[in-house]
Amino acid sequence: MAVRGTWLLSCLLWAGVAHAGSAPADLDCLSDSGKVALKGVIPSPSSDELKVELRYADGSLGFDSDTNASFAVTDFPQSVFTLVVAADGLPLTLYALPSSVAVTKRGNDEMAGKFQAKLAAPRPGSVSGIQSTAPLKATLNCEYRYAL
Repeated sequence: MAVRGTWLLSCLLWAGVAHAGSAPADLDCLSDSGKVALKGVIPSPSSDELKVELRYADGSLGFDSDTNASFAVTDFPQSVFTLVVAADGLPLTLYALPSSVAVTKRGNDEMAGKFQAKLAAPRPGSVSGIQSTAPLKATLNCEYRYAL
């Protein structure tokens, strides 16, 4: 029993470790109006790194793996993409609209594509002084790139 428990713990730890050559995925999203943008690196099949910036009008809000827990679920052949980032009060959630997913695999370790996604997130503070506690909701056009 102890051997099985040790083996299971070792596997779990090994699965969570970023290996040499690990790379996060790049995500670049913009609303049709250009007022809402989400851009940066997100967790990928080989990395847990997160560093994204959410912009709305003249305000911005940053999220990174040092202060925010996050996870991404990707299964592009099944048109699945979801990103969830923990934040105070309201998490940032981004999910692809399955009918819009068009991702191509280039080689063994490279993927690139586009999709429309729904965003719900904390609203960034405005420099101009207009503040609201209402969640920010938008439809974004996203580009995804991942290469090991």
